[in-house]
Amino acid sequence: MACMPAFQTRMFRAASLLLALVCCSSIADAQTQLQYRYESGDTLSYELKQTLTTTANISGQPMENIMSQQLELSTHVQNVSADGSAEVTKRINRIRMRATQPGRDEPLTYDSQTETDVPAPFRMIADSMSRLVNQDIQMTLSPEGEASDVQLPDSMNNLINGAAGGIAGVNSPEGVKKMISQGSLIFPQRAVAVNESWTRELSTDLPFGTMKSNVILTYAGQTPEGLHRIDAKSKISLIPKEGTPFQVTLKSADGQGVYLFDESRGCVYASALKQQMDLEMSALGQTIKQNVVTDITMRLVEQNTRTAGRP
Repeated sequence: MACMPAFQTRMFRAASLLLALVCCSSIADAQTQLQYRYESGDTLSYELKQTLTTTANISGQPMENIMSQQLELSTHVQNVSADGSAEVTKRINRIRMRATQPGRDEPLTYDSQTETDVPAPFRMIADSMSRLVNQDIQMTLSPEGEASDVQLPDSMNNLINGAAGGIAGVNSPEGVKKMISQGSLIFPQRAVAVNESWTRELSTDLPFGTMKSNVILTYAGQTPEGLHRIDAKSKISLIPKEGTPFQVTLKSADGQGVYLFDESRGCVYASALKQQMDLEMSALGQTIKQNVVTDITMRLVEQNTRTAGRP
């Protein structure tokens, strides 16, 4: 076979390079629209686990407390609008708690489905959390996951207004609505490319100040199983509240995690988040240093997925 002339060789290489650049550009520019999909009558069930590990040094003695919660959650879709938004009912069906306590060999346990007498102060936490069980909270969810028009049942409003310290540390209906609206994965309205990021600004009012989180979410592409991965990193700051009996200073904090989104079902399949904070608590001339690690995992309960009616 005759050799290709030099100028044809250069033209062939140039065309190959141009084709490669076009292909690479197409891959790089490929974008994905991440959206929730709702179907009237469906109920999605999730299991959420949270572990809070607190380590402190008091009078030269190291102390560690571990408290874990396991929640069974459900979201029931009532109606779906033409724009893809949905009217839904969210409910906590069950809460189980477990906590270690200095000086006790056996951990303290609580289950909202059984009558359990637990000692203080664990009883105060258990009683507060139990008020959230079997309460139907109505709201509207957008295709991006944004919650609006959150409506609490009268029974929950009465409990919040009548309970000292509120429910789960929240002492107003507005606080509960804010907690709910900030507790989900929100997608941008635009399509995103791999490694593209978006942010969320969150805030939580606490007895000793306001905790602010700047959450950076990054689309990381698809897993081998076909799930969409979203990586999360958070930057946390604390604004102290004046006039409190003790002062809390946030020395360092960071958080990271991952969400897996099932596009075929239009819902989050699983998530895992971890947050670590170093705190200093000062009161009556004493300062206590604490390290707080929070691990949160959530997974879709397969056997209850896409079932008609309430579970």
